[in-house]
Amino acid sequence: MQRTALRLHQTTTTRSVTRFVLVLCLCNLGSLQIASAQTGQDWRPYPSTEWPLAGGHWGNTRHSTLDQITTQNVADLGGAWATELDGEVSKATAVVADGLMFITTTTGVRALDAKTGEPRWSFRAALGRLNKGAGLGDGLVFVGSTDSTVRALDQQTGQLVWSHMVGEAEIDGQIVTAPPTYANGLVITGMANGDMFIRGRVVALDAKTGDEVWRFDTVPMPGELGSETWPVDSDVWRFGGTGVWMTPAVEVDLGLIYIGTGNAVPQWGGELRPGDNLYSASVVALDLATGEYRWHRQLVHHDLWEQDMATPLIVLDLPIDGRSTRVLAAMRTDGYLFLLDAESGEPVFPVEERPVKQNTLLRTSPTQPFPVGADRLGPDCTPTELIPLGFEAGCHFDPVGPEQPNVLLVLMSMRFAPMAYSPLTGYFYGTGCVYPKWLRRPASPWFWSNTLVGVPGTKFYGFHAALDSRTNRIAWQHRVPYSDCNGSGAMTTAGGLMFHAEGDGNIGAYDQTTGDRLWQFQTGERGAWNPRGLGGGPVITYEIDGEQFVALTMGRVVWAFTLSGTLPPRSAPEPPATEVTFEGLVVDTTTIELGTVKVQENRNLGRRDEWHDEYALVPTRARVPVGTTVTFSNTTTLSHLVAARDGSWSTGSIAPGGSASIVVDRPGTYEYVCHDHLWSIGQLIVE
Repeated sequence: MQRTALRLHQTTTTRSVTRFVLVLCLCNLGSLQIASAQTGQDWRPYPSTEWPLAGGHWGNTRHSTLDQITTQNVADLGGAWATELDGEVSKATAVVADGLMFITTTTGVRALDAKTGEPRWSFRAALGRLNKGAGLGDGLVFVGSTDSTVRALDQQTGQLVWSHMVGEAEIDGQIVTAPPTYANGLVITGMANGDMFIRGRVVALDAKTGDEVWRFDTVPMPGELGSETWPVDSDVWRFGGTGVWMTPAVEVDLGLIYIGTGNAVPQWGGELRPGDNLYSASVVALDLATGEYRWHRQLVHHDLWEQDMATPLIVLDLPIDGRSTRVLAAMRTDGYLFLLDAESGEPVFPVEERPVKQNTLLRTSPTQPFPVGADRLGPDCTPTELIPLGFEAGCHFDPVGPEQPNVLLVLMSMRFAPMAYSPLTGYFYGTGCVYPKWLRRPASPWFWSNTLVGVPGTKFYGFHAALDSRTNRIAWQHRVPYSDCNGSGAMTTAGGLMFHAEGDGNIGAYDQTTGDRLWQFQTGERGAWNPRGLGGGPVITYEIDGEQFVALTMGRVVWAFTLSGTLPPRSAPEPPATEVTFEGLVVDTTTIELGTVKVQENRNLGRRDEWHDEYALVPTRARVPVGTTVTFSNTTTLSHLVAARDGSWSTGSIAPGGSASIVVDRPGTYEYVCHDHLWSIGQLIVE
């Protein structure tokens, strides 16, 4: 179809354009490449002097051909400039073009001089938090926000050119969570949040006007291809989730765009949606010009584990069977990498269906796909040394039903942090975490709020790793103290380096071949605004006036580094936690209830659901004066015996409907548990 379109185009062009189009035909290139060549925005090659898209270019490899900074001289890297964000924070990927850097913060967009860090303009959004970065094209800056709106701003002035809502005004929870991408006159963005019982989608807008060109809903309507994977006697598909959380990858020569989709919804309610539930937890290829379906590869059938395809996809060339093949790399959340033919979606390396544990209620899929002979990043099961006493360690694809109240799963080894690919080594580079989460399944299959949580006392850690693209085996892997899921990810350069920022405020440069750290710089910022300290935004690199810069957002500051940089490191912030601690409101009360009824109101569903949680403690954190009588009231159908972990006090057994009191005469912070149900954990602060 593309070649026919090119031949028709020849009849209406001038002779010079005809020759140009003929050359494209002879080179077997798609018609969509013409627009890029005419505008000069051909972002197929690896980035060099500029960084116009979140992934660096259409292939999302996050690899730059710049080589001024090398493994031999990286120790000389110093701060070139540091720009404060005046109290706002950012962990967005910066983008750079025409000497300007563009970043998004919690409430707006800023343009900085990429050489000096001096502010040039700022734009503040009226509604919705702007999220994780921008894309550039046609002289515009494209950003998405948490009110499902995409905006286009003039690159030079910051003036609003157009605004378009890609969601529906009457539906709650729709958000644009990733930087839009620009290709061939289109601005393409995904939409989530499926957790709020809506369908995800991908929308392409005209870059100049903001008008919608096409859309693709990630859960098919009845009668559409893939609808047979949802129950035919139910409208559960209408609430099926499958949001698109990450920036798509683009292959203009094939005329394709690739998206990774999120989990099916209701998350834990598998009995409501028997079947594979397409196109959840899948890679989907769409026609770039029309949005029409081309192929898909589902990587988790009938998802019950929030297995979003959330790590950005990568398009690259690999030598397969003696010839260069365009390949799509997709990292599954459990740490397995799938390599697919970018044109057909067929596996480049064999993939097999393996039997997995079953649960009749949840209508589990009998098998799940696995790449044959591949290594996994992260463990298969929750390491028992990370979890508190009384919890059970679960494994990937273990179903969790209502009868299993204390399972800790290691669900998300690879999630959101972008990978990189270096043609120097042929390695993919990723950062991840081993972070067990408590998965609770209430009796109601619709209930999801506060059902996946961290447990105080649970330990976690992160890792950096390289996977060899020729074998899908680990080339090297290093454990690090802090969680690296949803963090800075990786960026590689032709200087042999991999850059990454940690949650403790350090940015580091690592040898691509070995993973050894060659340089480190303390920015003074943890980057994220939570106890896990997820680090700063993804690192980028660019060149101005012959000098290579390395830059990133780091919480309240944007940093740039050069070999001639003279700014010194700053004092280290308080290090982030390496285990889950008690968080949230501390309530001044002398009465603690054992058990509670949790309520979930959802306007999108038009329903109200209740969860009788017999293991809850309300409040979880209580504060009393020393010597005060504290009463524990049992509102459940079970008996509970509450005692301090240090053995200093105990209530004795409390029957259903009963109560018991204690007096604590010594100030301190006491963690306590129910000895009958060790997963009921609370905190009593005595002052």
